[in-house]
Amino acid sequence: MAKPAHVVPYLSPLLRKLKRGPAVTLPKDAGMIIAYTGIGKDSRVIELGSGSGFFTVQLANIVKEVVSYEKRKEFLDIAEGNVKRCGFTNVTFKNQDVLEPNAIDENDCSFDLVFCDIAEADKIAKAAHDALKKDGFLAAHCLHMEQAKALALECQKYFAEVQMVESIVRDYEVRDFGTRPKHMGIMHTAYLVFARK
Repeated sequence: MAKPAHVVPYLSPLLRKLKRGPAVTLPKDAGMIIAYTGIGKDSRVIELGSGSGFFTVQLANIVKEVVSYEKRKEFLDIAEGNVKRCGFTNVTFKNQDVLEPNAIDENDCSFDLVFCDIAEADKIAKAAHDALKKDGFLAAHCLHMEQAKALALECQKYFAEVQMVESIVRDYEVRDFGTRPKHMGIMHTAYLVFARK
C-alpha cells in the first residue's frame, strides 16, 4: 500500500492557498482563541496586526465582521490579497499604527473580541477594553514571555479575568509497532493572553 502524499501539517485547504509573509497565527493557537472566547457567526472582531492575514481569514470564515489594523503597507497588501483570494467581504482593513493616540476608531463597547498580534500589546489594553462589550475578550498572540507578562499585568487594571496560556501540539508516528512522538514538530509558537471584560 502506498504511503499518503505529504500534507502540510496544521493547515486546512482554506489556509493552504494563502500567500505567506510575516509570521502567522497557526491553527493550534487560533483554535484556542476561538474556543476560549466563544466567537461565532454574530460576532464582531477587531484585529490589531493583520500580518499575512492568516488569522484574519480564519476569523472572517466564522464571524460577522472583522476590522483589521496593520501599520506596514507591505503586510497589509498581503493580508488584503489573502482575504480577497478566499472571497470574504466581511473584512475592513485600516493602514494605521494602533499605538498612536486615539488610533483605534472603534471605542463604542460593541465588539466581542479584540485580537492583538503586535509587539507592545500592553499599550493597547485600555483601548481594547473601551472597544469591547461586557463579557467581550481581549486575546493576544505574544511571542515572548516578557511581552505576555507585561500585557497580562496591564490587563489586570481593566479586565475582570486575565489568563496566560500556551498550546503545545505533539505529532505522532503511527506504525504497526512502536507508535511514538515524532522527533520534530511545532511545539511552542506563542503565549496567549486572554482578558474578559
